Amino acid sequence: MLDFLLLPQVAPFSIAALVLFGLTLFEILTLLIGKPLSAFLDHAIHVDGGHVDGLHVGKEGLEGKVGLFGATFDWLNIGRVPIFILIIIALAAFSISGLAVQIGFNGIWRPMPALLAVVVVLLPTAYFTRWSSGLVARIVPRDETYAQTGDDFIGLVGVVTVGPVRTGVVARARVVDRHGNAHFPRVEPADPATVIPAGASVLVIDVRKGVLAVALADPALVSDPPAAPTSQ
Repeated sequence: MLDFLLLPQVAPFSIAALVLFGLTLFEILTLLIGKPLSAFLDHAIHVDGGHVDGLHVGKEGLEGKVGLFGATFDWLNIGRVPIFILIIIALAAFSISGLAVQIGFNGIWRPMPALLAVVVVLLPTAYFTRWSSGLVARIVPRDETYAQTGDDFIGLVGVVTVGPVRTGVVARARVVDRHGNAHFPRVEPADPATVIPAGASVLVIDVRKGVLAVALADPALVSDPPAAPTSQ
């Protein structure tokens, strides 16, 4: 089996499997030190759709920036699931599809040429990525803003769920909007010298490039009960 995986015709799919394993391992290691690779990718590959988390945008936001590519990205659910998860799904789909095709052809005759095999599996890889990412988007909690803009969160009090909140470290807070919906946007300290521990209550005072700038909330604000959702 190892000899088969090392064949030149199978190399693209074996390499994809190795990259998948490496990314997963690296994500676990970076998560342990508080700077996960997935969060870095979310921040680096930033699509500004006018929401707190710029990656979670709709079709209009993507098409408005890149036209036909925006429609393609939207079809693949880019912006509805974290970029890291989308990459993992695509690598898994490409590797599994390619290995299955080459194993099948090897049983009949011999593996098809690598380039031809890559072309053959591109379409099933795209469809599987779309289907799986759509499923993940329905299951995994997201930090989208439900038509809320960054400015809508200014003045609200939240609780740090992933911390501590300090400059250069990915942190998140749970913020309940004025309609009773909970959001989990990225946050950073308004004062770069401040460090806010996980579990602390924070006040949103500004929005900087899609990230909420927060400060420790006054105890008087924390003691106030949250506003009840408004009925239409």
